Amino acid sequence: MGCFMGIDAGTSGVKAIIMDGGGTVKGEGYAACEVQMPRVGWAEQNPVMWWNACTAAVKQAVRASGCGGEVRAVGLSGQMQGTVFLDKERRPIGNCIIWLDQRAAKEAKEVNRLFLPDNEILDITGSFCLPSHWAAKLLWFRRHCPGEFEKIDQVLFAKDYLRYRMTGEIATDVSDASLTSLLDLNKRSWSDKMFRILGIPKELVPSVLLESSDVAGFLSRQTAKSWGLPAGIPVAAGGGDQPVGGVGSGIVRDGMIAVSIGTSGVVFGCCRDPFQDRAPRGMYSLCHAAPQKYSFLGCTLGAGGSFKWIRDRFFSKEKAQWEREGKDVYDHMAALAGQARPGGEGVVFLPYLNGEATPHVNPDAKGVFFGLSYRHGLPEICRSVMEGVTYSLRDTLEIVKSLGNRTDSIRIMGGGERRRAGGGRSDSGGGGKRILCRRGGSLRVDMPAGYLCGADPGKRKGIRRALSDIPGVVSGPGRIVWPPGAPHGAG
Repeated sequence: MGCFMGIDAGTSGVKAIIMDGGGTVKGEGYAACEVQMPRVGWAEQNPVMWWNACTAAVKQAVRASGCGGEVRAVGLSGQMQGTVFLDKERRPIGNCIIWLDQRAAKEAKEVNRLFLPDNEILDITGSFCLPSHWAAKLLWFRRHCPGEFEKIDQVLFAKDYLRYRMTGEIATDVSDASLTSLLDLNKRSWSDKMFRILGIPKELVPSVLLESSDVAGFLSRQTAKSWGLPAGIPVAAGGGDQPVGGVGSGIVRDGMIAVSIGTSGVVFGCCRDPFQDRAPRGMYSLCHAAPQKYSFLGCTLGAGGSFKWIRDRFFSKEKAQWEREGKDVYDHMAALAGQARPGGEGVVFLPYLNGEATPHVNPDAKGVFFGLSYRHGLPEICRSVMEGVTYSLRDTLEIVKSLGNRTDSIRIMGGGERRRAGGGRSDSGGGGKRILCRRGGSLRVDMPAGYLCGADPGKRKGIRRALSDIPGVVSGPGRIVWPPGAPHGAG
């Protein structure tokens, strides 16, 4: 029985997982990555660091599984909106400007003004241009680094850079391309009109634009030998971490919502037609990783990142001690939060440590602790961070509700799902809806990355059983359908 590998290029690290055809996890690997913040509002990562982390994570997974030679295909997901600039020799030009970066705020506003008074940009791309989108970043780079801009031959997303290193092929997928302000969302293709109006050369973006489950290349002999995998196996186009994670959480029909807490916090939903919010509230409209479906998301930029900031500033000694004991200091912090009353006795945290996207679209927003007194301590501080992030996520749910979208159930995924205050979860964002918390949520992006390998539809039937509590099934190459009368899964 063959195996599949899923790779997720996240902000905090790269994860790899190997599953057999029945969906059983055979091995996992992880390597951490650091974010550089050279100025206030800037956030960068070194693409070569991703590649080294990817290699380390894959080798860990291969060693743990003992079945690297049986891997039949590789699927990918990754952090969205980053700009990896490559020169003609396919070398990175500086660091990647990642999704968290806010430097192109002025350029994003300029893009949106070009489409006033009717906000025609929404009819083309589905979203207002944000500072994190490719269009704004390319315009910023051309304005501030003209010499370096002239050297750009291709722009790639994180997962696409890794795939290029694996296969030598340049390509991207429609889910990632949705957040460039350069894609015609309805046509699921690049928009000639956007390139023309913005004056951005279309040759800079990948000419090969695929659905997430399409094959984008084949593993090179050199990489295969280094990783202990078979040469020539197919590598999928893959997708952005949120759409791919949406597949893994069964968010493939109207009325289902996923809430993910990683470095950022995301509310993600599926829709049949392109989502549109005509108010500038930082909502994102995307092509789904499920072929021919659409999706939407709202993003609070400082979710798990806020908890990590607290960890690094207040618990550095405890972190080192707990690591020596094989424990996770986040569990200690969550236990402290559980000692505080709900509401933290008036301590409020605004999680805007590097600006904010949804719903404020304010690159200059800053984090705030409000209501501190001599009575308060670390329990109230930890709890206020958890609650502040939760209420920030609720902002997106309120927007979705105000636009008349159904919300039948909410599924929790990502590493934040494991963090509980005193053994419970804050459901401030639930609004009385059914909340389904999945165990092993941290695997939900890796697993569907393997699930979307696109190379052997017959094997996907086994992968489906690994996600057996999700009512969505696969029928045919990469097509996700829902059987008539299928009940909601237990989550």
